[in-house]
Amino acid sequence: MAQSNFHYGTPSTTGPGTTYFRPEARSIRCIGVEEHIVFPQLMSRIPKDPYYSAIMKSMMGHPSMTYVNGRTTNGGEQRIKDMDEGGIAVQILSSAGMPNCTHLADSDPEAAVELSKGINNELKKVVDSNPTRFKAFAELPMHDPKASVAELHRCVTELGFVGAMLSGTIGGSAKFLDDPEFDPILSAFEELDVPLYLHPAIPPKAVWDHYYGFEGKPDLSAAFGLAGWGWHNEVAIHVIRLAISGTLDKHRKLKIIVGHQGEMMPMMMQRFDTLFPEEGFGFERSVGEMLRSQVWIAISGLFSLPPTQAAIATWGIDRVLFAADYPFQDTQRVPEYLKALGDVVAPADLRKICQTNAEALLKFEA
Repeated sequence: MAQSNFHYGTPSTTGPGTTYFRPEARSIRCIGVEEHIVFPQLMSRIPKDPYYSAIMKSMMGHPSMTYVNGRTTNGGEQRIKDMDEGGIAVQILSSAGMPNCTHLADSDPEAAVELSKGINNELKKVVDSNPTRFKAFAELPMHDPKASVAELHRCVTELGFVGAMLSGTIGGSAKFLDDPEFDPILSAFEELDVPLYLHPAIPPKAVWDHYYGFEGKPDLSAAFGLAGWGWHNEVAIHVIRLAISGTLDKHRKLKIIVGHQGEMMPMMMQRFDTLFPEEGFGFERSVGEMLRSQVWIAISGLFSLPPTQAAIATWGIDRVLFAADYPFQDTQRVPEYLKALGDVVAPADLRKICQTNAEALLKFEA
């Protein structure tokens, strides 16, 4: 046997196995579509509510929230540093205020409209500070459909925003967007051809008390009612209501994004089509067809391959987007996840998830 060329001794360099990324994927410009920022000087206008305040205190005290410290309000150097370390080319910024501007509408509807404008003006300032790295989703005063339509038009046509985000239901009313009063807003999204991102928020108190509350255990209740389960359940309910109420059929050009690997809906696709047959309920399309045609799924910091594979298998590769859910998930975990994902999808499909699906939907190039 010929003598080998192997060298023995102390390793001096990192092995290629720890840095491998398929060559075709190295030029990907990763776009994060659910990346949050807070403007505390504006959110302080919303009257303090003991219910929301207690839940927020428990949520922000959770051990998983340590990374958030010092990052929620930062739109500058720290954010860019984190993006660079995570390989994120562009963040789509959105307000992370909970409760949002619609909750101010319970006490002062006009002030809620002005708050939404203030948030959007601040988002625009952050985008303008680094326009190659940031885009934005608008905050809309959904309690006022006429004002929402006007603000959406302003944000898209004047400020250059790429869509809008709604967190939770509509303020204290707990209404979902399948209510006919919101048809003008949904029509405006169709007219402008921008997506609506449905994001979770703290549910109405009655829901919390009956579904998620544990007497004397506020931290456990917060984990269960928010990111541990309840948030995802609420967004799924919202989307399914839009489908089975006929709202998606009424608004065929409406484009919706949901986060967190599809908010538990991919595993339910077969059940949707079995339990909601078109012929039985008078639908024009199956629920599965409605969802695959009009809903996009963002990964949103759930850096785990099985739910990603389920999303791809049920929705299709062209409907999956990347999001880190910054700063509630640490961006530094992104490269490891994308390397793992790159081992189970083709480089062209990885590029779709990370970059080109978002570019096509949001109409810009990273």
